[in-house]
Amino acid sequence: MKIGILVTTGPERQDLYTALRLAQAARGQGHEVRLFVMGDGVFHLADHPKNPWGEELRGLLTSGAEVACCSTNCEPRGLGQAGLLPGVLWGSQYDHAAIVHWSDRYLVFS
Repeated sequence: MKIGILVTTGPERQDLYTALRLAQAARGQGHEVRLFVMGDGVFHLADHPKNPWGEELRGLLTSGAEVACCSTNCEPRGLGQAGLLPGVLWGSQYDHAAIVHWSDRYLVFS
């Protein structure tokens, strides 16, 4: 199964926690996963030692999942392409639409 996940909420919510648990469980069962992050959710993708989700996101990427973000949402929040975790696609709403089209199931955390 192909599972797409959208996360738009920032660190003040637990949505990324839930999305990561679902993504890890899906990967563990052999499903394909693509995660798209936009809005304040892009703060989760910062390659910074104080990012509490950095290691889990790296693990998700290593497992074969794809992670992309909306560059239009990153720039006004002071996050440039060089500041993202390695392996995260510097994307656009076109990439988001492609994930929606690709997915058998699509989950939104907003």
